[in-house]
Amino acid sequence: MDLFRAVADGTVKAVWIMGTNPVVSLPDADRVRQALKACPLVVVSEVMADTDTAALAHIRLPALAWGEKEGSVTNSERCISRQRAFLPPPGEARADWWILSQVAQRMGYGEAFGYQHPAEIFSEHAALSGFENHGARAFDISGLAGLDRQAWRQMAPLQWPVNAQHPAGCRRLFSDGRFFHPDGKARLLPITPRLPQHAPTARYPLVLNTGRIRDQWHTMTRTGKTARLMRHISEPFCALHPQDAAALGIADGELTRLASRHGWMIARAQLTADQPRGSVFVPMHWNDRFTAQGRVDSLIPPVVDALSGQPESKHAPVRVDRWPVCWQAEIFLRDAAPPPPGVYWSRVTQRQATHFIMAGQQPVTEWAAWLQQHFGLEGLTLQSASLSQHGYHLIGWRQGAVQLAFYARRQALALDRTAILAAFEQAPSPGAARLALLAGRAAPGQLAQGRTVCSCFGIDEPQILAAIGQGCGSTQALGEALQCGTNCGSCLPELKKLLAQCADRRVA
Repeated sequence: MDLFRAVADGTVKAVWIMGTNPVVSLPDADRVRQALKACPLVVVSEVMADTDTAALAHIRLPALAWGEKEGSVTNSERCISRQRAFLPPPGEARADWWILSQVAQRMGYGEAFGYQHPAEIFSEHAALSGFENHGARAFDISGLAGLDRQAWRQMAPLQWPVNAQHPAGCRRLFSDGRFFHPDGKARLLPITPRLPQHAPTARYPLVLNTGRIRDQWHTMTRTGKTARLMRHISEPFCALHPQDAAALGIADGELTRLASRHGWMIARAQLTADQPRGSVFVPMHWNDRFTAQGRVDSLIPPVVDALSGQPESKHAPVRVDRWPVCWQAEIFLRDAAPPPPGVYWSRVTQRQATHFIMAGQQPVTEWAAWLQQHFGLEGLTLQSASLSQHGYHLIGWRQGAVQLAFYARRQALALDRTAILAAFEQAPSPGAARLALLAGRAAPGQLAQGRTVCSCFGIDEPQILAAIGQGCGSTQALGEALQCGTNCGSCLPELKKLLAQCADRRVA
């Protein structure tokens, strides 16, 4: 946070950002964005061209992703492992160390940055870890400083320290009862606990907690591009306890507006008794590439721990209000298209089509004209259905292939997205199947698809409920019947919850 304050006040006039997306991930994210907008020089090294931070860069440098570069990684149990590239470098992308070295050389520091191979950097790093150490610091891999390129390439995983005392690494620290102080004793530091700096108020009565969901990573610049990982949860949500939601007049699935003293966002309400009363949870992943006004860290105050510098991302006083809309819609487009301005939207990555979930606070009186204005209907054969004042559906065809599918209602829609997307791959036959597509449902005789639970194998909730109804009474039985829960295991909690819900219904 100190860096971006210095950027904002003009103390820092050039910043080079590598491998991170602070416009999305840092507290008070709107202020971070404004600081970068005003900075005279912003350089971004990234593997993804289109991120919220890269959009503000004056210079973008294409970097290598983890599967494209050579190096080493160290995990939380001190294990150093060689990282080996298994993909060739794409285009002009280069390793970070190479980019830094080339810039340093052009700035006149060639002697200090004359690296030709990552093994040379590792060797220097290892040597520095032992410099003036003399057993004073736990981290010491000076025993690896003499590795040549071939030995570095063949290095097997091992745990630091690696030095004269532990030439093959050390599996367990402190097994001799000594710690890294002159007297060999541990230091227990008394810390006075303190409450979060900002307490809830009458205006901001709820506590916002941010975190992760199972199928996305950080700011979803890569995982968000994978259709299979977007099927489980497709847009930002706000988890509320049902009693809090009732007091606020918010129903499950409605859009909400969350606001703090620092910013605001839009998210869909998800009511669950798992959420403690008085608090709300919003995932940290969504950004301006995937949704309108969905960056939760814009609500987080720029408060950090005095010792660690860790932001107070788990505690922000907020208010949550129902965000009233006149309509909600989903559109599927064969060709890529930008989202329409002036409405809420969330882009759901799909393999077959561009897919937006949308909602608007202004009424639309003529949907065909609205679609023509924002997405273009020229050259399409149109099949539409007007549901009086309650909704409008439209399918656009060209030479027998589906080009566009649009569905609008007053409330959130319950569509069979799998059936709709399948129509973009193989057009349904004239008659009942096309009418089903217009309705947003599966064709007659086809099993309706629901919310994906197991992303690994694409198993949805109706399939799981059907298997439970046929006698699968455990996660093991479901795994044997459908494979769900047998790969990464992240869907097991949901499988257990569905099993418990079905058992409760049978008892009732």
